[in-house]
Amino acid sequence: MNHILLSVVCGAALLSGCSGDYTPKEGQEAPIGRDDARKRGYGTLFGDDVLLFGATKKYDPSQGSASRVNHHLWQASLDVLSFMPLASSDAAGGVIVTDWYSTPEKPNERIKVTVKITDRVLRSDALHVTINKQIKKAGDWVAMTADPKIARDMEDLILTKARDLKVKAGK
Repeated sequence: MNHILLSVVCGAALLSGCSGDYTPKEGQEAPIGRDDARKRGYGTLFGDDVLLFGATKKYDPSQGSASRVNHHLWQASLDVLSFMPLASSDAAGGVIVTDWYSTPEKPNERIKVTVKITDRVLRSDALHVTINKQIKKAGDWVAMTADPKIARDMEDLILTKARDLKVKAGK
């Protein structure tokens, strides 16, 4: 019984500390929410530039709230990979995965491409292309190491296309 009474008294004391008049005084600004603070350009607790290299991560209403990727890189990636069937794409997360693709010239060799876009800013380190390659041996597909130059060439194609899209958009 004493424990219950002690708990009630402690709870009442804690709750009484929460009461008070929190209306803004004359000349004092009312507290704002997180979304309003972002719109005003405020950063995080330690600032937007802590442990970041390159461009800052300020709020940009033109990018939309759900998108964390550069839309020019996204569209350019889809354009460059348009000849391959898509297995999945996540515009908010910035990941495109193709299905296995074989050329008519090399039916016993196939590739699968994964594109990751990691930033809203159009720059080369915001784009990562990974190519998986398989070769058919004795009726089974065997994983092989793909030439890294092919992935770099594909990144260059996507970046060039994204820059062209940005110039056409006039930004």
